[in-house]
Amino acid sequence: MAYHFFRTWVRLALWCYVKKITLHPAEKSSLNGPLMLASNHPNSFLDAIVVGTHMKIPMHFMTRGDVFAKPRIKRFLESLHMIPIFRIRDGINKLAQNDEGIQKSVDALGKKHLLIIFVEGFCINQTELQRPLKKGAARILQACWQQNIPARILPTWIKYNSHSRFAKTIDIRFGDIFDQKLSDGFLPAQGIQNINSETEKQLLALSAIPQKIPYQNPLLKALLFLPAMLAAVLNAPLFLPVQALAKKLNGNAVHYDSMMLLFLMVLYPFYVLIICSILFGITGSGYVWLLFLAMPLLAKVYAIWR
Repeated sequence: MAYHFFRTWVRLALWCYVKKITLHPAEKSSLNGPLMLASNHPNSFLDAIVVGTHMKIPMHFMTRGDVFAKPRIKRFLESLHMIPIFRIRDGINKLAQNDEGIQKSVDALGKKHLLIIFVEGFCINQTELQRPLKKGAARILQACWQQNIPARILPTWIKYNSHSRFAKTIDIRFGDIFDQKLSDGFLPAQGIQNINSETEKQLLALSAIPQKIPYQNPLLKALLFLPAMLAAVLNAPLFLPVQALAKKLNGNAVHYDSMMLLFLMVLYPFYVLIICSILFGITGSGYVWLLFLAMPLLAKVYAIWR
């Protein structure tokens, strides 16, 4: 229930915040599970929600384990299909808990869902693949195959034209699916190497594809100028303080873009409600409540214009 609600909410927020999201090829967003997406990780948790909201069936997300520390937060994150994974810097004693995370990942794939895992093992605002790849994805696949779950793997590359700009363009590029055949007949260590080698080869090829900047029709840009400026004026009292807060909290760190979206997603409905209430108090007209539709539309117009 929580997953589907937040998925819809995030999809609407991305619609306003992002200029264009393109899937290459688009038909792979309809793929069925059990399927693991092995992805790069250039832009914090924005990567997971951009991909997750554009796939047709439920997706599970491998997430840094330290954010699961408090029981209430843990329950909430798990309701959003997040699975904790711990790193050495989280403490040697935490690494033992990764066995549980691997089994939860296997269980998700066993339900014919999707699982995204960031195979570089860390996040950095990069445009190139960070190597060597971690072994977690391959180990999960091998655990699936040992339990007769026919999991497959799909290399996925996420490309942004900016990691901090509003109205960005995002490409999600899918490679070619491969399966257990790369591991059959090999010792586990060699099977892991084979899986990572094929994943790396495909990710390198996907990363080399130039990102196409959407064509901006001069006539359309001229026609959208006035509504775009209206959108800028209406939304600036919220956007500018949120931008300042995100910069203060994150500086130039990889979380800035994700925090911007999160803050705006949470605060924007209240902001529109306040504006509508003020205008209703001044005018007494019920038509002011149409701003609940008009302001997000204007925000999208501004994103297209920019």
